[in-house]
Amino acid sequence: MGIPRKPLKDADEFIKTAKAEDKENQQGKEVPKVKKFLIELPYDLWMKLKMKAIQEGKPLKDVILEILTKEANKM
Repeated sequence: MGIPRKPLKDADEFIKTAKAEDKENQQGKEVPKVKKFLIELPYDLWMKLKMKAIQEGKPLKDVILEILTKEANKM
């Protein structure tokens, strides 16, 4: 017994359904733009930030963003 095959879609139909919808239109409000990038941290700094995140019960990303936001607001 073979593996059943999925029915083939028309290429145009696939493209229409595969397009990501604009989040602004989905929720009716504007979503802030986000820029992602890779950052290298010295191990000791990473460990301090990770321990702070664990103590506060937050993800590491949120702790880093809070620190950066607070410092950026001082500028």
